[in-house]
Amino acid sequence: MKILKCVIFSIIYCCYSCSSEDQEAGDGGSGFEISLNSSTTNPSIDEEFTVNVTTNETTQAVWVSLDNFTTGGYTVQNLDNNFNLRFNFDQLGQKTIYIRCKNANGSVAEKHLNINIQRGNAIKINGLQVISFYNVNSSYDPEYPNTNPNHLADLQFGFAKSKLGDFLNSTYSYRRWFLSPIIENQGTMTWDVSGQNLFINPSKSLLFTLADIDDNIAGADLLNGPPDYRILSFSNYTTTKPNSITYSYPEINLEIKLNIEWAN
Repeated sequence: MKILKCVIFSIIYCCYSCSSEDQEAGDGGSGFEISLNSSTTNPSIDEEFTVNVTTNETTQAVWVSLDNFTTGGYTVQNLDNNFNLRFNFDQLGQKTIYIRCKNANGSVAEKHLNINIQRGNAIKINGLQVISFYNVNSSYDPEYPNTNPNHLADLQFGFAKSKLGDFLNSTYSYRRWFLSPIIENQGTMTWDVSGQNLFINPSKSLLFTLADIDDNIAGADLLNGPPDYRILSFSNYTTTKPNSITYSYPEINLEIKLNIEWAN
């Protein structure tokens, strides 16, 4: 259950963003100044870009926030007076990055950048159907008799997506991206996620997980792991651009169908 616990149910650090117009929050009259320059003002979904930070004095600490430090911020220590911060986003629209620097004397200067995230060639995931899974129609709640539909699995799927690990390095790792509502007793095994704005660059892959949920806890891995995930790739479909893609894994009786929308 490693991926289910570490990828699906862990709280992940949110996405990042930026722009070319920067505004200053004041340096307390110390003369400590910073300037920001983004490598692009209109990055696409999942596109990595940089924000160059320059200061007129050596920077001892940098804080980065996406909500004006309402919930704190990521801290970097002991940087020079010219360095790059890296970002990528998977949500459309305007984003604001707040950057706060401190010099050796403890003086603080702050600026922020606004950028606008474009769709680019990202696909949109509109729905998912589980056609079959390991031990489908079997009893996952043995306290109920087989004549009671409550003995069937309560289904929840998750997507994990490769994202930047920190602001300084181009290091990526899979992090939870989406966790579906629970469908009780197998139900239709179909989810409409068209309103969730799930965009992904087709060059990237997703980790897919499926679990039986009991009292909001993963009771059973329905992919019969290890591994308790499967990788969904889109790279073979960028020419034909089908409206749906079916993924089959006969060794675990898994078959799922994604409904997707391609960019124009």
